[in-house]
Amino acid sequence: MLALATGVTAAGPALSQACNTQGMRSPGTNSPTHFTIINQVHDRSAQLYWIDFDGRPQLYATIPPNGRYEQQTYRGHIWKSENSLGYCDIIFIAENNAEIIIK
Repeated sequence: MLALATGVTAAGPALSQACNTQGMRSPGTNSPTHFTIINQVHDRSAQLYWIDFDGRPQLYATIPPNGRYEQQTYRGHIWKSENSLGYCDIIFIAENNAEIIIK
C-alpha cells in the first residue's frame, strides 16, 4: 500500500502493521479545512479514523475499493487510514485542503 498526499503532514506509515497513533491527539482548533481520500486499490477497502482529543481513534468512513471520500475537518487534526487487512495506509495531520491517494 502506498499513500500519496498533498496539503498534509504525513507521519511515515508502516505498511505491514496497524497505524500506531499512541500518544497522538487532535488539538482543539477552529480553522476549517477538508480533504479527499481516493482509494485506488481494487481489492481492499480503507477505514478512515479521526484521532480524537483524547487520542482515541473514531471510525468516520469505510472507503470501498476504487472509491473516494470527502471529509470536512480542522487544521491540525490527526487522521489515519488502515486497509481492510488492518495494515496502515497513512497517518496524517490535516493542514490545507488535501487530496490523498492510496495505491
